[in-house]
Order: sequence, then C-alpha cells, then structure tokens
Amino acid sequence: MSGVSRLVLALMVVPGSLVAQRDTVPAPRPRVVMALAQTLVLNTVVNRLDVWARDRDWARVSPHTWANNLKYGWAWDEDGFQTNVFAHPYHGSLYFNTARANGVGFFESIPITLFGAWTWEYFGETERPSLNDFLLTSLGGVTLGEMFHRGATTIRDNTDVGFKRTMRELVAVPVDPMGSLNRLLRGGWSGVGPNPAAHDPDAYVLRIGAGARFARDFMNDSTASVGALQLDVLYGDPFAGRYEMPFDVFSLRLLVSTYTGLTSLQATGQLYGRNLNDSTARIRHALAVNQRYDYQKNPAQSFGGQSVEIGINSRWRLGDRDRGPFAIRTALFLDGIILGAIDAPGAGLGLRDYDFGSGGGIRWEASLERHAQRFLTLHGRIDYMHTVSGTAADHMVNESGIELFVPVGRRLGIAAQSYLFDRESHYMTRPPDRRDFPEGRLMVVWTRAAAKP
Repeated sequence: MSGVSRLVLALMVVPGSLVAQRDTVPAPRPRVVMALAQTLVLNTVVNRLDVWARDRDWARVSPHTWANNLKYGWAWDEDGFQTNVFAHPYHGSLYFNTARANGVGFFESIPITLFGAWTWEYFGETERPSLNDFLLTSLGGVTLGEMFHRGATTIRDNTDVGFKRTMRELVAVPVDPMGSLNRLLRGGWSGVGPNPAAHDPDAYVLRIGAGARFARDFMNDSTASVGALQLDVLYGDPFAGRYEMPFDVFSLRLLVSTYTGLTSLQATGQLYGRNLNDSTARIRHALAVNQRYDYQKNPAQSFGGQSVEIGINSRWRLGDRDRGPFAIRTALFLDGIILGAIDAPGAGLGLRDYDFGSGGGIRWEASLERHAQRFLTLHGRIDYMHTVSGTAADHMVNESGIELFVPVGRRLGIAAQSYLFDRESHYMTRPPDRRDFPEGRLMVVWTRAAAKP
C-alpha cells in the first residue's frame, strides 16, 4: 500500500474519534533540545537507509563532501517534479512534527523545521545544497505538518483502551510518524487520560468520495475515464469563534487516481484571522492570512508550490439568523507565490522538466451551504509565475470549476464536479504554449460533519 493510500485510510477513521469531549490535557513541557536531537537522528537514519537499502551514491557523504557543500553553497537541483513538490514537503512535515511531538508550539516549531532542512541539504547529500529543496521542505513542512499533527490528534483517542485504541494509534502512524514514535516511547499508546483540545474541533466537514474521472484522451481524441478517490477535510470555521492559533481553520483536498496515483493535493491553513464586523450579524466578514500548499498534475499543467494569501471570507445567511439553515459563503483572496514549479520543455537536465519561479494571483469562491455543508460551489484561481530557474518564460495558469453535492441519505450523497485547467506560457526562445484540460468527476460521497452556530 502506498503512502498516499495509507494517508487516506488513516483519515477515514477521523470521524469516529470526533466525539464531544471537553476534558483536555494541559500542553506538555517543550523539549526543544530533544526535538533538535531527534531531527538530527531522523536525517542520519534517512541518509543511512539511502546508502544501505537504496544504494544511492549521492547519500555517501563524508567530511570532504560537507566541506565542499559549505564552500560552494546553494544551487538549483534536477530532481523530478513529484520528488521536489511533494516528497520534500512531506519530509519537512516530519521535522515540524518532531517539534510538535516534543511539546513545542507552532511558531517555535518553524526554526526547528528550518534547521532540519538546512542540515540535510549541507550534510545529508554529496550534491550541492539545493535552494529549492530548502524552501519547499521548510515551507511545505509547516503547512502539511500542522495539518497532519492536528489530523493525527483527532484519530488518536486517549480515553480508549484495548484493540480499538491500538488500531487508532497504528492508523495515525503514516499521518504523523514522529508523533506516533514519541508517544510509543513515552507510553502514550496505552496511557489513559484526557484528550488535547485539537482532538475535538467545534466545526468540521469530512467527505470521502469514490468514483470516476472523465477527461479528454489526447492520444485518441476521445473521452477516457479512470477510477478516483477524493478526500475533503474542512477543519474549523472562520466564523465559529475568535482567532486563537494558526491552523485552527484549514482545508485539505486529496485526489488519487488509478494509473496516475497522486493527482492533486491542495491545502490551505489560516495563519491569522480577524472579524471585521459584529459576530452576531446576519452577514459576516472576516480577514484572513493563509498559507497554501499546491500540487497538481494533469495534461494541462504540472503545477505546485508554496504561497501566502490575504483576503476576505464572508457568510451571508439567508432568512432568519438563528433558524435559517441556509447561507452563501464567499471568499476573495490575493496570493503571492514564494516558490512555484510548472512543467516546461528544456527546463533542466536529468529528471527535471519544469521551471521554478515566483509570482502571484487571485482566488475566488462562492458556495451555497446548509448547516455549514456545501452543496453547490463555484470557484476559480488565476496565477502568474515568472521563471527564476529553468527556461526563460512567463506562465499564466487557471483552474476553475463547479461542484454539486446531492444528499441521498443521512451521510451518503452523489457529487458531480466539472473543472477546466488551462495555461499559457510565453518563452524567450520558442513559440507560446497554450493548453486546456476539461475534466469531470462523478462520485459516491460519504460525509461526516459538525457545525457550531
């Protein structure tokens, strides 16, 4: 079973642990030195496995290679798209959650993540330190790491015992390996007690869909279909309470397809939020600053990276404020791409066939909801990216779509989704490249949700 499949399996058991439990355990005493030591041990173990199990020459480090790395400094590497845009951020989440597992707070875990990424780049490989790896590992590690930390916390249940308790601990391992290891070493797998506050968010929506993707087959100029599994997580609600901690509100969408594997992973976590009007108002507006992680791979574009966005979330209640279950939600955000990647011909050597760059764009969304569950959603995003490493080019990418969810039972429903992905790339040395990729999805969806008024 692949790592992505294990992650989906792990998150499928989240709802079983999201029960009303208000007894919480105090935050553990921060163990900063222990977190730094475990980060170094993690890098050492990964390096030795690369040598002994995978026979990778680039992992055969020595004091001589360390001296060269310190002497020559940063470069851009030639690894494949999935390695740089997904695997490195996931590796960074291990650093981040090493800190979180040792009781270190969100902001204090960031320098430990930077420390892990920096020491790996200089001392874990014979190749020159990679600037793109450092940025993607650290920034992506924070975004994915905090979501995985909170997700694993909802999976585990300190009040449970026996076989069910053990299964929860095992299922949480691929989501938060370092947290699980620390709990095992400290007796957390069997000790009975109250749960952390993050175990029971006041508002959440979990949807798991299975079905098919329908898209154009460019080789045969026909429509082809493949199996698909989609996971949607909405954790927290920007209107359920005041901003307290980063990632009290986050969203994640994971799409896995047969034959192609990981197709899309998009995650947005709120770093800061502020209400812009009275919390009792029928129409609500809230300012938010978010951190984003993106990974998309389809015939129109292999696109991903790290960005920060700022904008307004709004909720427009329909009818009476207290009794009306329906509302319209809107979001309008401007984003700045810190480091992005997009496929481009002639961008590099070896496995690298994509540009690195920076830029910005706009994202919008409008949804019709009932009791915080979204039934009709329209959304779009346009981004511009200028190449800083690769083929001299300017890229414009677009993603727009419409999603409909029809309930057919208490927790089951049918989801129909239609998307258009397109891009336009202008190169200095070759003709422009224009592509579009329409796609449809039809899925049976299971939903578990709770909402705070």
